[in-house]
This record gives sequence, structure tokens and C-alpha cells, in this order.
Amino acid sequence: MTLRAKLGYTAAALTMLAALLTPFRLMDSFAKGFAALGLHVDEMYSGGPKLRTVAMGPYSIAVHKPVFPHMLQSGNPFVQLDWSPASALPQHVSDVVDVDGDGRPDIRVDFDVPKDPKTPLRVNVEPLNRRYEAMQNEGKEGFSRLIVRVDNAVLVRVPLANR
Repeated sequence: MTLRAKLGYTAAALTMLAALLTPFRLMDSFAKGFAALGLHVDEMYSGGPKLRTVAMGPYSIAVHKPVFPHMLQSGNPFVQLDWSPASALPQHVSDVVDVDGDGRPDIRVDFDVPKDPKTPLRVNVEPLNRRYEAMQNEGKEGFSRLIVRVDNAVLVRVPLANR
């Protein structure tokens, strides 16, 4: 093998090594750059920012800001409520919740909390005013009407009435 071939193979190997190590070396810069862009998970998926938390003894209910889908989304408007920690919830939850924070109850939410976290959940929501839609024995029907267990919380999305 000639000296020129050895130098070529060495240069190729060093180039490959540099190509493999560069992302690790620049990861912090990439992360700061993406953070500076202000990107975030769409509210249709995240449930919107939390507005307040209501203490209910051993557990609490986080009330999120209502979510209104934008032009290219097919879902309906909803509000998300998070019961947490799921490990502190009673076997049957029946709570009256003031969603809009005006001091008057807006909905009554009923669901069972099975011991097995993989068991599908079902929820009933009774609207106490015209702003919210009723839900009867709902599971994961769509983004705007569902009940799911995520980590140590139970998330319920209640659709807003189209009035």
C-alpha cells in the first residue's frame, strides 16, 4: 500500500470519526437554538396550559385553559381536567367542578378508577350549565372527548357546546 493510499484511508477514518462525534459536541447549541425558536406541543395534544388547581383532599384537579382547534384541525373545542395523583383517587370519583372559576359548579364528572392501570376508563359528564356537552360512558372517542390514564394522573377532556 502506498503512502498516498494510507493517508487517504487515515483521512477518511478521521472524517468519519468527526462526523460521528460532531452532533454530541454541538447538542447543547442545537438544544438552545430550538428552545429559542419558541416551539411547543400543540394544545390539541397537550391539553392547553393549566389555569389553576383545585385541592380535593388527598388528590387535586388541574383545570386547563379551553382549547379551540385552529383552521387545519378537525377536532372540537374542549377543556381538559387532570385528576392526580391517580394512586390517591378513590375507587369511584364523583366530583362537581367549577371549570371557569366563577365560583359556581359547571360540570359533574363520574368515573371508576380500576386497580389495573391498563384497564380502559369510562366517564360520565353532566353539564350544569349550557357551556359544556354531556358525555355518557365515553372512553377515547377523539381528542375533544376522552378519558385516559397518563402516568399518575387521569385526564378527562370535556367538549364545549357549540352555542
